[in-house]
Amino acid sequence: MAANADSLHSLVGRPVPDEHRRPPFSSVEAGIDEIDAAGPAGLTSERIRDDLRWLAIRQRALEAMQARWLAELDRRREERELPDDPTGCAPWLQQHLHLTANAAYAQIRTARQLEHLQRTAAALRDGRIGAQHVSVICRAMEQAARTTMEPSDLEAMLVDAAERMDPHSLHRHWLQLRHQADREAAEAAEEEQRRRSWLNLWQTPHGVFRLEGELDPETGCTLKTALRAIMGRRPRRDDDRSPAERRAAALGELARRQLDAGTLPTLGGEKPHLMLIAELSTLRLEPGSRMAQLDWGPLVTGQTARRIAEDADITPVLVDGAGEILHVGRRTRTVSPRMRKALNLRDRHCQAPGCDVVPELCVPHHRRHWADGGPTKLPNLRLYCDVHHAPWHPENARFRKGSAVQPAAP
Repeated sequence: MAANADSLHSLVGRPVPDEHRRPPFSSVEAGIDEIDAAGPAGLTSERIRDDLRWLAIRQRALEAMQARWLAELDRRREERELPDDPTGCAPWLQQHLHLTANAAYAQIRTARQLEHLQRTAAALRDGRIGAQHVSVICRAMEQAARTTMEPSDLEAMLVDAAERMDPHSLHRHWLQLRHQADREAAEAAEEEQRRRSWLNLWQTPHGVFRLEGELDPETGCTLKTALRAIMGRRPRRDDDRSPAERRAAALGELARRQLDAGTLPTLGGEKPHLMLIAELSTLRLEPGSRMAQLDWGPLVTGQTARRIAEDADITPVLVDGAGEILHVGRRTRTVSPRMRKALNLRDRHCQAPGCDVVPELCVPHHRRHWADGGPTKLPNLRLYCDVHHAPWHPENARFRKGSAVQPAAP
């Protein structure tokens, strides 16, 4: 046991205190070592389940004790009883127990609250509830101060419910209790939650975009419902994308649909749209041609430019050698609304074998690309969904193979 204790304390850079070498500390460590040495291999499944319950109860008891010790240390710091420790509890937890700042402050905050929540502390000490239950109860008791509910009665109800519920269900139970007891407080909390929503979208130095945020329940469920509608109930058999990849693609499709609908407010005198700037040599994939450019600056290959341009408004712009604009032509649609309707009626679904994605989720594909001289006529057009459209654009590879013309799609 002594060797084990010495190695443990060496992790935090302190020698083993004499008190930890004697009972009850030494007895606890010796018992744990004996149980661990025996291992679970020779036990029955029922015995393993019983041991797991016992271990969970002991772990919760230790967490309750740790909170008491931490609250006492924090109280002494607050009352200036530790003149030789100016750093405070949170930095000590970060430095010696290697916690993050958020985790350290969360532990201190919970420890402070448990000093005043005796029922909750006792339930944790007895192993009847876990740390996640305690977190839900502590947050609820903080918010209870802004309601007409009696704190002691509320704590008793929450502890009783926590013994029968998982933390998620306990949180929902608290919301119901608050709404039933004080509807105005519930509405105020809901509005506060809505005002705390945020969303960041930024471009990295590598040209890709990162998305991060937190949405209120209504907005989050609305977005999730829209994404699931685009994704479908389950991926198609030949769709090997991960769920995260499918969600990212669905979010892009959702944005494209909204732009195509033309119902967004105007910006700069016209409806918002994705702008792609590409030289004709780029669309023709001529060797040495420049990359195309999207809104906000990202560069994309000619392959991506061709795919975007297959179903877009095209505005030809004539420039001189210095890049000065000499002439701006009329905007035309590569596939007109009337032709798109005819294409939808003819194909009825994605033209990949076995794929039944509806026309509204497909894009027109030129069997021979219009930049290569292919006509925008029905015999040269096919509908493909996003998954099956991409394989028909291996244009960059054709130059590596020495081919001069894109093979026509069937």
